[in-house]
Amino acid sequence: MGRWFSCCFGRGRPKDDGIYHPLLPDDERQAINDLLQFFRTSVDIGQPTEEQMRSLLYVSYSERVDLQRTAALCFAEISDRMRAEVKMEMVEALVSLLQVHDVEVQQASSLALSNLALKGPTVNKRTIMQAGALRPLISLLNSSNEDVQCNACGCITTLATTESNKRNVVEHGALRPLLQLARSEDPRVQRNAAGAILNITHIDSNRDEMVRGSALPVLLDLLKSSDRDVQYYTAAALSNIAVNEHHRAAIVSANDGAVLSDLLHLLSNSSNKVKSQACLALRNLASDDTNQERIVSLGGLVLLLPLLRNQDQETCTAAVAAVRNISIHDGNAVHIVNGSFLPELAVLLNKERWPEAQCHAAGTLRNLAAERQTASLMKSGIVDTIMDLLDNARCPDAVLAESTAALAILCASEDALREIMTKRGKPLCRALLVRAKDNQDAEVRYNCIGAIGHIAMDSSTHEVLLSCQPSMLQLLNSLLHSQGEPAFIHLSLWVTQQLCKGGADTLQAIRISVVYQQLKNIESSTDQRKEIVDLASSIVTSLALPEAQ
Repeated sequence: MGRWFSCCFGRGRPKDDGIYHPLLPDDERQAINDLLQFFRTSVDIGQPTEEQMRSLLYVSYSERVDLQRTAALCFAEISDRMRAEVKMEMVEALVSLLQVHDVEVQQASSLALSNLALKGPTVNKRTIMQAGALRPLISLLNSSNEDVQCNACGCITTLATTESNKRNVVEHGALRPLLQLARSEDPRVQRNAAGAILNITHIDSNRDEMVRGSALPVLLDLLKSSDRDVQYYTAAALSNIAVNEHHRAAIVSANDGAVLSDLLHLLSNSSNKVKSQACLALRNLASDDTNQERIVSLGGLVLLLPLLRNQDQETCTAAVAAVRNISIHDGNAVHIVNGSFLPELAVLLNKERWPEAQCHAAGTLRNLAAERQTASLMKSGIVDTIMDLLDNARCPDAVLAESTAALAILCASEDALREIMTKRGKPLCRALLVRAKDNQDAEVRYNCIGAIGHIAMDSSTHEVLLSCQPSMLQLLNSLLHSQGEPAFIHLSLWVTQQLCKGGADTLQAIRISVVYQQLKNIESSTDQRKEIVDLASSIVTSLALPEAQ
């Protein structure tokens, strides 16, 4: 920047004939002198005064290219240090300079706009867009000069950080030249182009346009770049595009699935930010069954496991998120269990300061529990960790929702339930009852009730359930209220049905409680669904029998 400025005022004085020609009219000469005085006396160049700005604007609109260069370079110097809100008149002058057919003017004016967008307040982006800068910036993407390309790309990247600008950039035709510049041999240009492409992938319509166009082959090639920033931008862009089912299929088919191998290769990158984005791209691609299986067959689990121990929170969270999606596939559960993931998942489940990683670890355990890995989960001591979470008032509901779902599945196993009740019977029942009654999150309450229902299927647990505070009957009374949600009423009736299979003491306790009246109210209700009324009626009938079965 200083290099450009230092040479800008020496132009146009002596001609080849050796005779001095006065090239500046008096008013232009005075404007230049004012500017020279400003830069000589300003140690910290920032917002120019009104008089200095008038001089600069005057020179900006000159028809002389040497003066236009001077103005553009002055703007570049000012913008590099300027942190105040830019005025529209300054941006309009820069937009005019962008359209001058001179490389030096284009270089400096595009750099100035990029500085104003990047280093100034957010409102500068709106001012730049309102001044009509986008079209000439996009036009400069087609310049043959790499500095111009780099500056224009960088400015568009910064502008494309707001929702409306992301749409405008694509609607005004920036995608094609950005994709062309993404193949540039100049690493600065390629880096800025990849950054701009990433920013515009945050909009659904833009992602559709990119998949319809030729963006995917370019991005897949960029994934092999040795530049860490390009790797990061590209993996992040693919991750954004892969949120859509059809786009995922297009990504994988674009290079016959090699994208999975390329992303897995990035998991060994020395940069945590690259590893993190590669994990997130794999996570989104692993939303499809076929990709879940292919990632494992390519050795993905071996590469993901050490990332669960990574001390960088973002990287570790992204890795366990990928493992969570991979664990959805039935055949992958045994590989995860045999691959020594359970101890690492247990550690993450306890990471209170990393709630998102906690949630993904719990979600993975839920998937494993659903895929008949009960014995391995019980050996790992996961139930004790879930118990601790239930007792922790600070535990986020998202973590509890996944953890209690896993617990409910484990409680459905007779062997697991027997072991759970032997080791943590009454404390666990009490914790589940408290969460089922008082937790604010509906999913947590529902999962806790489901776990209680599975526990109640073993009649030997009824005494514990009825003696806890709050008791089982207190919970059922609150859930069976006529204003309750149908899903909760239906689940509560199922739990009550399990209790009715117990001994005489349990049946008598239900008969003399308010729960019995609630059951009769539901039985006679005309507002409830038929299946709910029928189930309540069945329970009331069983309770009325001398010996309910």
